Amino acid sequence: MTDLRADVQRWLSAAIEAIDPVELTREALSGPPATVVAIGKAAAGMCRGAAQALGQINGVCVTDTLADVPDGVDLLIGDHPIPGPASLRAGERVWETMLTASGRVIVLVSGGGSALCEMPRHGIEFSFIQHANRVLLDVGASIEETNLVRGHLSALKCGGLARAFTGPIETLILSDVGGAGPEVVASGPTLPMPFEPNRARQIMQRFGIEVPEQTWSAMTQPQSHPGKTTVQILADGMVAASAAVVAARSDGHGASLAPDWISGPLARCLETFIGQSPHDVVVGVGEAALEVTGDGSGGRNSHAALMAASQIVESETLFAAFATDGVDGVSDGAGAIVDGSTIERGGDPTQALARFDSATYLDRIGDLVRTGPTGTNVADIWIVCGA
Repeated sequence: MTDLRADVQRWLSAAIEAIDPVELTREALSGPPATVVAIGKAAAGMCRGAAQALGQINGVCVTDTLADVPDGVDLLIGDHPIPGPASLRAGERVWETMLTASGRVIVLVSGGGSALCEMPRHGIEFSFIQHANRVLLDVGASIEETNLVRGHLSALKCGGLARAFTGPIETLILSDVGGAGPEVVASGPTLPMPFEPNRARQIMQRFGIEVPEQTWSAMTQPQSHPGKTTVQILADGMVAASAAVVAARSDGHGASLAPDWISGPLARCLETFIGQSPHDVVVGVGEAALEVTGDGSGGRNSHAALMAASQIVESETLFAAFATDGVDGVSDGAGAIVDGSTIERGGDPTQALARFDSATYLDRIGDLVRTGPTGTNVADIWIVCGA
């Protein structure tokens, strides 16, 4: 299995290379300099690509970690996955940048932007936004549900940022939402979502979030339509997964791409994914829903990997799960690679799974994978070999 593990690491690297925000943005842009607002985990790379293409840019970049940005662009680090004070400061800054911009304006959007940059609608308490985000993430609500709620609470989302600028906007998106529309990425700062306050409230109530009357009143206030924007989707998770398939085939494997976006309860996704194909390598992409009730170290991918390890004991199957941003939940890992020997080496995983402490378990036996932040993000990649 040692050589196959190295192969899987190489396939992951190919996937990350295919969604390089610098190259994708550079190739997509041309023409005169511009004011740039970049929001998301790939924001810094997208800014660098824009500067390479346009020669000179100015503006603001909001992302999750320290990174190099071009001269003329201010770097702000927001809070993630729950918006915090830094997210509010970032929200105020991007709003001010859009209000004072003139000439050409480009907005660069990538996954993670919903938490990193925030400004509540008038009448909505920031503490309620934090509470709603925390609950929806913990109970495993879908990204569409979560971002619909966010869009009805925020002045920046659901096209809000585009309302601050009267001229046309160019929007470039690195998508982490699969088949969902581009307005779902980072909750659509320049693109309108459907105005559905009743549905947003029903989602919150279904997950036990009580909506104060003042919040409900603010949510039901119609918003003006955002200004005109053109949209380019630079890449998504399927681009990354397809690159991993090509890399696996180049190594001589009969590799295929899973036909469906990974979505829904994690246990169900895992059962379907592991047993779905006669090929010896299957690569999938998506974001399974996981309700977190423990206090351990881990995330969707390490939890999926440890659950998979329990299902493939003493088999020749290898399973890998990776967060393409390099950060899996509350751990410093990107995911894990497990095989039929994982449980034999690590012991009974029951307590680790119950406490959501999968990263600690997998790190102890050397199955956790660390990459550090990759500077890009298109959801999670799963790989199964020899099923």
